[in-house]
Amino acid sequence: MVDYRERSYAKGKIPSTFTRREGAPKEREILAMRVIDRATRPLFEKNFAKEVMLQCVVMASDGVEDPAVLAVNGASAALTASSIPWNGPIGAVRVAVVNKAIIVSPSDEVVESSDFTLFYAGNEARALMIEAQSNKSGGLEETLVADALRKAHEAVRELIPPQIALANEIGKPKQELAAAPVTAEMKRACYDVAKARLVALYEEHIQDKHERGRKMAELQSEVVRELMDSHPEWMESGEVSEAMLGSAYFAVCGRVLRERVLDEGVRVDGRGVYELRNLDGVTGTMPIVHGSALFERGNTQALATVTLGSLEDSQRLDNLTGPTSKRLMLHYSFPSFSVNETGARGLSRREVGHGALAEKSLLGVFPDEDAFPFAVRVNTETLESNGSSSMAAVCSGSMALMDAGVPLTEHVGAISIGLVMDEDEETGEVKRYALMDDIMGLEDVLGDMDFKIAGTRSGVTGIQLDCKPAGIPLDILIEALDRASAARQKVIDVMERAVSEPKSVMKDSAPRYGRATLPPALIGKLIGPQGSNIKALEKETGAKVSVVNDDGDLAVFGQNKASYDAAIAHIENLKNSIVEVGKTYATTVKEVLPFGCVLTTASGDDGLLHVSEIAHEHTENVSDVYSVGDQVEVKCVKKDARGSIKWSRKALLPRPRPPGRETPRFTVKAKATTPSDPE
Repeated sequence: MVDYRERSYAKGKIPSTFTRREGAPKEREILAMRVIDRATRPLFEKNFAKEVMLQCVVMASDGVEDPAVLAVNGASAALTASSIPWNGPIGAVRVAVVNKAIIVSPSDEVVESSDFTLFYAGNEARALMIEAQSNKSGGLEETLVADALRKAHEAVRELIPPQIALANEIGKPKQELAAAPVTAEMKRACYDVAKARLVALYEEHIQDKHERGRKMAELQSEVVRELMDSHPEWMESGEVSEAMLGSAYFAVCGRVLRERVLDEGVRVDGRGVYELRNLDGVTGTMPIVHGSALFERGNTQALATVTLGSLEDSQRLDNLTGPTSKRLMLHYSFPSFSVNETGARGLSRREVGHGALAEKSLLGVFPDEDAFPFAVRVNTETLESNGSSSMAAVCSGSMALMDAGVPLTEHVGAISIGLVMDEDEETGEVKRYALMDDIMGLEDVLGDMDFKIAGTRSGVTGIQLDCKPAGIPLDILIEALDRASAARQKVIDVMERAVSEPKSVMKDSAPRYGRATLPPALIGKLIGPQGSNIKALEKETGAKVSVVNDDGDLAVFGQNKASYDAAIAHIENLKNSIVEVGKTYATTVKEVLPFGCVLTTASGDDGLLHVSEIAHEHTENVSDVYSVGDQVEVKCVKKDARGSIKWSRKALLPRPRPPGRETPRFTVKAKATTPSDPE
């Protein structure tokens, strides 16, 4: 068991928790625990049954170097000098590739700007653990990855002699190992009884994982019973148990599987070493969510969903080194029903590790913030598992991101390469070996290696190596990189048939982000007194509007299309709402006062309708004429330098006639007469 912790005091800070104490392990600490475990576990003696706990505590950090690398080397030095039987020491380094230049032990700043980073652990001759990711769009080509692996191994070998010297100086005598509980005689007897039946079972080429497991369990019961009957002295001595014979049978299962692969090139399910399981993929399986995809590889199924959010939804990171936040979050889930098990389960270290691997693998094609200003959460649910579920998570995640309209540069496909080796028991020399493309669960358990490789058509974006023997020769790993590249093309072919490019239009339920502009003079009007206007806008539309600069640039984030459109419409209305003197406007009574009332336009411009401007006649009480909410058509008669508006209703009304002048009066002049006119 490994426990790795980064103390807050190591960087001169007090924890931000309520109790001001360090809490549960952070994701980075869990990933470091897994790295230390995978680097050291293969070198323990197989028959060493005592529990071992490695505790690594970071007590001081300069914030520049990665303490996890030091922790692996420290764990190796401690085990080497201890009394625990362990076949170390090992070394660990981080390597970065920057513009094709390979840098050993780069600073944190160099790592963040690099094209490719590699965390490598190994002993004198072999690799034990690899974690890698590409920051370069499209990934790093296999030839450069191979060069980085070789450079890392050279650096690792330099770290081993100092540990040996330390152990010689302060080391304790190693504990004596107890005899192996499962003897060679028991394995030989089990092999003689079970081989032919196992070959016959394997030759059935059973595709269903559970059917094969059931038949292997039935055969185990038969073989163990026959061994107990044919060797009564074992049982009478009390030194051999039924469980030990079961372990012997398990070892024979692995031996027969290896012999068939090495001798005949045939695997348990009938595939050749280069063959992949049946592949299938489909997108849009869940119409409500922002993006979804289902990827299937044999009896392994992974369902991925994508949720888009604002940049404020990005995950904040509180680590000693590295970035302080991340926009892409991939969470991998492995529920118990996926392997026909029961019981409540919390988040396991394995789920954290697999999610981190898939997340790193997709970062190489993920758009930067300027091109796609969203935070993205990918959830991958393992619906059924028969090996390589983490690689299925990468494939389904890539498809779901494109279904959601996330502008990935290209697809990322992923594959697991397995290995069986025939080694000389005395010298450890590899006499022969066979690589297997797309391993299933049984080949993972009984084989020597699970080499997970993700990438695009042109390069590698993510790597993780798990091994069971005392390391894997580097040449075999480099060959596996090429094998994975060829297999990855077939995987991506299937993914592209489901979705070949990111959708150009996101779903109506997905959030929207865009820019808008307002004349600087209207920014105050948008915000309102103490932010009242903008708060009301955000409450009404569900969108968030931010002022980017003093030039009137705005950033608008809507929870969905309707939310975004409503906010943009409000901004456009505001832009066209500049009140001009002499124009008529439809307003609403906002407040009734003794001396008038406050009227507001649809765009939120408030102005005063004075009691003297309500009508040509005298208005005794404003409340007798208007109530809050009444619609009133008015004319702007004045607007001062501060933007204060004066409304007038009477300016739109005809002027009344004076009293008593209701009937028009006409003047008729008498016709003038002269003396000459006759009467």
